[in-house]
Amino acid sequence: MTTHHYSDLQVCVLAAGKGKRMRSNLPKVLHKVLGRAMIDHILHTVELLRPKGIAVVTGHASELVREHVGQPANLEWVIQDKQLGTGHAVKQCEKVIRDVRDVLIVCGDTPLLQVETLEKLVSEHRQSASDVTVLTANPANPFGYGRIVRDENGHVTSIVEEKDASDSERSITEVSSGIYCVRYEVLFALLHAIGNRNAQGEYYLPDIVPLALNAGQSVEAVMMNDADEMLGVNDRVHLAHVEDVMQKKIIQEWQRRGVTVEKPDTVRIEAGVSIGIDTVIQAGCYLIGSTTIGDECRIGPNAVLVDAWLDDRVNVYAFSHIQGAAVGSNTQIGPYARLRPEARLDEGVHIGNFVEVKKSVVGSGSKINHLTYVGDASIGSDCNIGAGTITCNYDGANKFVTEIGDNVFVGSDTQLVAPVRVGDNATIGAGSTITRDVPTDGLTLSERSTQKHIKGWKRPQKDKR
Repeated sequence: MTTHHYSDLQVCVLAAGKGKRMRSNLPKVLHKVLGRAMIDHILHTVELLRPKGIAVVTGHASELVREHVGQPANLEWVIQDKQLGTGHAVKQCEKVIRDVRDVLIVCGDTPLLQVETLEKLVSEHRQSASDVTVLTANPANPFGYGRIVRDENGHVTSIVEEKDASDSERSITEVSSGIYCVRYEVLFALLHAIGNRNAQGEYYLPDIVPLALNAGQSVEAVMMNDADEMLGVNDRVHLAHVEDVMQKKIIQEWQRRGVTVEKPDTVRIEAGVSIGIDTVIQAGCYLIGSTTIGDECRIGPNAVLVDAWLDDRVNVYAFSHIQGAAVGSNTQIGPYARLRPEARLDEGVHIGNFVEVKKSVVGSGSKINHLTYVGDASIGSDCNIGAGTITCNYDGANKFVTEIGDNVFVGSDTQLVAPVRVGDNATIGAGSTITRDVPTDGLTLSERSTQKHIKGWKRPQKDKR
């Protein structure tokens, strides 16, 4: 994690592209990678530099990008009305950038970019007293990237875009990441000098390199350690590939922090998830959103956790689904259980197979082990809720609350018709329909129909003729 504070650095994020190849109504930078929009990934990374300010250049559907990001205090929005290239996009920032030493230019569709790499770029740019420094990489396949052209002494002379490159230039393996650190005093003069005599009729940001050299200014290149960091997203194939790369990195990082991930190629752990030490994540699990898992938990096969909060030593059995719920320590859930939003379980609770809990509090040590629905309810400590119990919370128009005290035993196949209260230490007989408050202690049951036996009765048989 960075410890620097670049108070004399301005960041410019290029996020104006429509992304035609995405074939989407959404701007490209709003497509998600492991639960976060690409623009969120890149903004999170550059914010770690603690720069003086961040300028985000938007164009296509800019209102959607602005609505998504909001208005952080140090962020300026810049509009590129016409998509005339990356050089033209950066030039639009001239009115919002003032009184800084350097401008760091990054792309909004490179969600794998790491802050350590940007720190290396800025640091080496300043140590070399360079006017223009480009971040480069040496990927296994350089297709599609601008090539770094050097002279016989190894000095950068130009950056040639793939579509404009000759055959010999396409054989170069060192490529531009599209990320630059440029001294503020020279940046906009260079941008105003860029022409658009190229195959696309656009103003390319890489053209500042030969312009700077012709003006007697210094140009340097800094190689990133991991070429994957510059991977951009142009279509949904790229999106899936970038997500796959990020997922492997995230899982490996959790493994290094003391988390066991079984069959990692089957597991999804999104970028906003947090996991404690000695927790085991088994095959097929999906950990989504802002899910937080404590120490020594076990998340069973094919469990799905969405924006969930689990304390220490929680055991989630196979095929359970937990969304927007909080679970106390030493609790067991599942298999095939569902905790819906606003479910709150205290410590030591048992939620069994085919039990659904919604917008309810379950007190410590209580057990709801089989085939039960608990909605809009408050259940005390050390209760036992029998199989097939239902809190009837909805009358077709309104929701009502069921309140159950401590040490209550509810027999199987009971219907609690809310609003209703059950006192402490009460017992409710199996098969009861409870429509009035239940006193503390004692046994409460609804009147049952008479049991009859019809001697000699036989079930109908199919005609096999």
